[in-house]
Order: sequence, then C-alpha cells, then structure tokens
Amino acid sequence: MARVLAYLLIVLGVLITVAPSQAQDVRPAGYIMAYELKGADAEKGTVVVRKGVELQPKLLMPIFDGDSVFIRDETSKITLSLAREGNLVISGKLMRKDIAGEMASGDDSFTIIEQIVAILAGRGDDDSFSVLVSKGAETGEAIKVPLAVRGRNYILAGGEPIRLDWTGGEGPFSVKIGNGKTLTQDAREITITADAMAASKFAVTIIDAKKRKLRVAFEVKKALPKVPDKVKARDTNGEIAAVWIAGRDNGAWRFEAVRQLRALPQNETVAGLIVALGKGWLPRER
Repeated sequence: MARVLAYLLIVLGVLITVAPSQAQDVRPAGYIMAYELKGADAEKGTVVVRKGVELQPKLLMPIFDGDSVFIRDETSKITLSLAREGNLVISGKLMRKDIAGEMASGDDSFTIIEQIVAILAGRGDDDSFSVLVSKGAETGEAIKVPLAVRGRNYILAGGEPIRLDWTGGEGPFSVKIGNGKTLTQDAREITITADAMAASKFAVTIIDAKKRKLRVAFEVKKALPKVPDKVKARDTNGEIAAVWIAGRDNGAWRFEAVRQLRALPQNETVAGLIVALGKGWLPRER
C-alpha cells in the first residue's frame, strides 16, 4: 500500500509541474526572419536552444522566452524580429542572444507576422481564403478574380507589368484591357503592361463562351500607403511591408502587394505569400 501511495504521489507531482506549462497559451517573443549559416553552423544545422534541445532554424520560426539563439561561426547571420527590441542581427561579435519576454497582443506588425506564419503552416482562419482555395479553377461557374476587390484596385504608377488570373467561366475568353484590342484566349490569365497603366483609370473586361462577364477596375496611384515605422522595424527584405500594404483599403492594394513581393529575393515565405494573396487572402489588423 505504501508503495502504491508513493507511486501516486510521484505521478501527481509530475502532473502538477508539467500540466500548467502545457496548458498555457504562450505568445512568442519574436520570430526568425532570415538566416544564413556558414562553416560549423552549416555543418551542425542547429542554432536555437529550447529547454536543453538544439533546434534547426526555419523562416518565420517563433522563438520564446527562455530560448537561446546562437552561432558558432562569426560569418553566419540570423535576423530576429523581437517584441522588445525590434530587428536584431546575430553575426560577427554578437554570437548569442538569450530571448526574454513575449509579443503583446494588438501590435499590428506582429499580428501580420502571425497571420503569415498561420498561412504558411496551413492554419489560415480567413473564411474567404478557404472557400477560394477549395473552389480552385473549376469550369462552369462565374468568373472570379480572387486577388481583386469589387471596387477599384490600386496599383502604383510605373514598375513591372501586373498579372491578372481568374477562375471559373468557360473558354475561350474575350479579354479587353482599357481601350485596347479585344483578345481571344483559352488561358485564365493576362498581363497588364505599362501601356495600359499609362491611364489614371482603366478596366479589364473578361467575357466567357457563355457570355458571362466580369469587369475589374483599376486606379493608378502616384504613391504607396505610408508603412508605419513599427512595421518597418519588423521587416527584412520587404515582405512584411508588402503584406501590410495588401491589407490597406480592404484589399484594394493586393495587386500592387503581389508586384512588390515578386520583386523581392524569392524564398518559400515570399512564394507562399504570393499564392495566398492570389487566392484571396486579406491580411487584417486585429
């Protein structure tokens, strides 16, 4: 009996010490925004220590209070976005950072990062995004441009051509950009060139074989929305700023945001964001 009682006390002790930490919804202290491992770091592949366990870094990997991020080679480089300190680069003489604190709810720059992480991990909670993904490019339904809003879509004057993709409808399609010639095609995409964007306002009209019609209106702007300093502080190559821009005016800047993302160095994060926005994801400040 004494042995059974002792065993139960041990089990209860474990539950008391373990359960609370597992039940807590701990917010990250920040994220790994970029990394480049050299020498011994490239060989080992681990730069994060969490509760005595060495972990490999990942783009947008959350880091928590009590973690340590370190490098073995001075030429390695890890960029962190921390709630307390903004962007911090571990490289050269700074070879270790002990992480403390956690991000505050209501910080719109971290809210954007959280949404990006959720999208890339397949945990998006935006209903419009999930519906659009499930429908895909089925034929026999209304023509839709998931990237577009029903009002005017804003794009910046100049810059690279813009690609417009649509779902639904039945080919062949008649497509007209602005006052240009009507094109007939089977593909569900078209490129808007600089000539069309020379006008301050224009529209793309798509008509399918069953005479179903969609008109997407554009307005050319001289400047982008001003990105807040606290968003810039979390940024690395411009991904966070582009996503912030995508959420302005209820999504009216999404075409421009995708163009901004396509101009960045391409990695899995950028590619994932382009796909998500192209399927109708609307970043929101919560």
